[in-house]
Amino acid sequence: MDQTISTEPTNLEAGRGGVLSPHPGETLADRAYRLIEDEIVRLALAPGLRLTEQDLAARLNLGRTPVREAVQRLVADGLLVVFPRKGMAVAAINPLDVLLALDARAALERVVAVAAARRATKTQRDQLAAIAAEMTAAARGGDAAAYMRADQRFDGLLGDAGANPFAQRALAPLQSMARRGWYYFRREQDLAASSRLHEAVAAAIGAQDATGAAAASDALIAHVRDGLKLALAEL
Repeated sequence: MDQTISTEPTNLEAGRGGVLSPHPGETLADRAYRLIEDEIVRLALAPGLRLTEQDLAARLNLGRTPVREAVQRLVADGLLVVFPRKGMAVAAINPLDVLLALDARAALERVVAVAAARRATKTQRDQLAAIAAEMTAAARGGDAAAYMRADQRFDGLLGDAGANPFAQRALAPLQSMARRGWYYFRREQDLAASSRLHEAVAAAIGAQDATGAAAASDALIAHVRDGLKLALAEL
């Protein structure tokens, strides 16, 4: 039986460290996209859930126009599926698709990491190291929610530091798919090793070591891929 979405407005900001508070200069469409994407990735909007633009507008307390624009982006990202004259649904999670996305992500992440090693400002290098340290602390404390918030900030800052908007835009939906897969398979046991690999990426970029950044990025994506394969073997 298809699930249906609650139309009761929800406080999407609560309990997530302000990560979803309004961003300076953000349009309403950008905000709608960010809020819906977060709900889908965290599985608060579950795979297969049937919904409409009106449902989402009521849930987010936003107008139909920005929600419609956000939905178009989410469909392009593969997170929503539209059924002509029948509304839409949250996309199912296909493990094979996640693995294929990781193959594409590996090449793009390497490009961004190398670019960041060459172009990042000192402030960006310091911030990457600080976020990686936050991830390690969250992993040690078993705080998966804090870890995943920091992981998203790390990816965003790394993309900014790489200063390649084409790679950054291509990576965004692949990163969302990987995070969604993580929530789906609940890979908490991967956090400690993953945090160390993020620290290695940050360290290479901090040292402006492009070769080391490429190797560290490859090792990180390989770890994510291996974790997914292990999760599938355990099903």
